[in-house]
Amino acid sequence: MARRGVEGWNIAAFVLYVLLIPAAFIEFMMSALGFGMATDGCHDAACDASYHEEAAIITVGIGLVVVLVATGAVMLYGLTRGKIVIVWPFVAAAAMVGVFVLGTAVLH
Repeated sequence: MARRGVEGWNIAAFVLYVLLIPAAFIEFMMSALGFGMATDGCHDAACDASYHEEAAIITVGIGLVVVLVATGAVMLYGLTRGKIVIVWPFVAAAAMVGVFVLGTAVLH
C-alpha cells in the first residue's frame, strides 16, 4: 500500500514538471518582450541601455534551461531510488522566479 502512495505522488510530480515547460516558455517570451520594451524609452546616446537587453534575455534563457534540466535530473534520480519527488516542481517554480529576478538585475 505504501508503494502505491509513492507512485501517486510521483505521477503528480511529473505532471507538474511537464506543466513547468510551457510556464518556462511563457516566462522567456514575456521577459524578452518586457526587457525589450524596458529599454525603448531611451533615445539619447548617453542613455542607451540596449546592450543590457541581450545579456538579460540570454541570462533568463540559459537559467530556465538549467532549472528544467536540473529538476528533471533530480526527479529521475529520486524516482530510481523510490523516493517521493513532489517537492521538486515547486522548487523549480521558485528557481524560475529567481531566474527572472536575476535577468531583471542584469537589465538594470
